Amino acid sequence: MARVPGTGAVLATVGVLALGVIFALPGGTSDDPDGTDVSSGSHRINLVAYSVPKPGFDAVIAGYRQTEQGSDTGFAESYGASGDQSRKVARRVPADLVNFSLEPDITRLVKEGLVDEDWKESIPGDESGRSVPFGSVVSFVTRAGNPENLETWDDLLAPGIEVITPNPASSGSAKWNLLAPYAGWYFAALDRGEDATSAHAEALDKVGQLVNDHIRVRPKSGREATSAFEQGQGDVLLSYENEAILLARDGEDFTYLNPTDTFRIENPVAVVTGDEDGDDAAATDFRDYLFSTEAETLWASEGFRPGSDLFSEDGSTPVIDSLPTEQRDAFRPTENIWTIDDLADQFTELFPELATGDDAKKGWALVDAVLFGTDGAITAIYGGQS
Repeated sequence: MARVPGTGAVLATVGVLALGVIFALPGGTSDDPDGTDVSSGSHRINLVAYSVPKPGFDAVIAGYRQTEQGSDTGFAESYGASGDQSRKVARRVPADLVNFSLEPDITRLVKEGLVDEDWKESIPGDESGRSVPFGSVVSFVTRAGNPENLETWDDLLAPGIEVITPNPASSGSAKWNLLAPYAGWYFAALDRGEDATSAHAEALDKVGQLVNDHIRVRPKSGREATSAFEQGQGDVLLSYENEAILLARDGEDFTYLNPTDTFRIENPVAVVTGDEDGDDAAATDFRDYLFSTEAETLWASEGFRPGSDLFSEDGSTPVIDSLPTEQRDAFRPTENIWTIDDLADQFTELFPELATGDDAKKGWALVDAVLFGTDGAITAIYGGQS
């Protein structure tokens, strides 16, 4: 298992969720926040993404259009809930490049013949090996000064603590938010000497306590969860740290931190090659730019952890550390960062019926089946919704 160490200085990224659904019909215009039209160009890229990375894409698209390669490339952008966006593309909404919260949302398009099976391979500069140019970690957003002193997942189980997080039946971010406490409790049990079966049962028991005793409202999306917290509900909001950073930049009176055990959020991109229309070459060039040194700095400046930092084996964050002081210090320290790979390794042994045979699952597909699928353990905790 890979426990990614903290740096002791500044680490992490990402937090509270999407700033609503932003949808520009592919083929229409898309504008920068300063009013600059980014739709013009002889090349055309229809970008379909989940909501959270819009601030990052605003910066990265502007940067790309300043390069010789991207100077004649226009963009039409569509942002929304990850699963909804994936299903729209599956229904043949025009798309040249997709960026979703969860790998299974891209896998859906592979099954539809819209994305190549080798979409994760041979991308220049990709430190992840899985086409993830940026990502985040799960964070706590609390009332100013953290009056309840919430720092660990066990702290959220204290009597009277109300937790705000979206429903995993409708929200991709919600899955990351629940993977973090599950992994924290699971690996803590292993560290105490429990076997994997007992650790799994204990982690699920605590997730059940969290959901049933402390999550009193179940917003459909991260945006709704954030709105509920802003309106005064709850003691703590679970979210991506980049969204927490964005809230702080907007002057909101909140405190945010990374819990002792958090989880690496991986947000992949893929070129849509299986449709009849579209500029695959332009989309591939832009995808490659997302992994460039220049783009990494732009991602980090907007509160996202770039791939080279996110997948650093020793926990170092050279891109974040190179930022101006105010931007660098917006990232909060981390201790233990668990990953999909860590859980998949455990579940391969725990659930051989899912991990072997003709329909063997691995990686995200295995974790999703165990916890969030139709028969998933967390799905059952939420009352059987999937």
